[in-house]
Amino acid sequence: MAASSTNSWLFAICILSVFVSPSFSDDTIYATSLLKFKQSLTNATMLENWKEPVVDKLCSYNKPNWTGCLCANDSFIGLRLDGMGLGGEIDTESLSNLPLFSFSIMNNNFAGPFPSGVNKLGKLRSLYFANNSFNGEIPEDSFSGMKSLRKVVMSDNSFTGNIPLSMVELPRLVDLRLQRNRFGGTIPDFSQEYLTVNFSYNDLVGPIPISLSNQDVSSFVGKFFSGIYIFLPFFLLI
Repeated sequence: MAASSTNSWLFAICILSVFVSPSFSDDTIYATSLLKFKQSLTNATMLENWKEPVVDKLCSYNKPNWTGCLCANDSFIGLRLDGMGLGGEIDTESLSNLPLFSFSIMNNNFAGPFPSGVNKLGKLRSLYFANNSFNGEIPEDSFSGMKSLRKVVMSDNSFTGNIPLSMVELPRLVDLRLQRNRFGGTIPDFSQEYLTVNFSYNDLVGPIPISLSNQDVSSFVGKFFSGIYIFLPFFLLI
């Protein structure tokens, strides 16, 4: 489903990219930033064509010249590094120089805490971190100021603690998938008009906020208790 969401959002990005025509010098700068980002990764053998000398163009219309780059209308618009066996750290400082509309690292081996500085990626529309081994609490302000962010998919990790309140403040959020983690506490009062959520199979307690009462019940089922998933509606598990 996440892959389908990525494709549908790329269509919208294609329209945006009509107004963004990077020069060769821009792409050279972007390539240099990508090489710096690559240095923070482990097992990056599938990114072997990310190397010096840097390319003049990252994109040949919709075709990337570097593995994992997303292109639309000759413009670099993001990274899709799914299922590459990658690990290490996410160097958000190097990524902050890039025009990232979409950033996906699903189905890899990233572990440890949620990367700091994600909210420096100011153009980001879609963030896909699902199926890794991230763990620990996400700082409350991790998504502060990300006014363009629409999709956050972080299912199948081991995040703990509360769902960060800065997610509630994302004005354009339409898709939030946090299922199969270890989030605790209560569900914040999300009020985005067209939002779809999935909080199933976490350690959440308390009532479902009224603002989310229109969501499918499957988005709240399953509570991890003593190592056993209990398949009951969320409101019966409080």
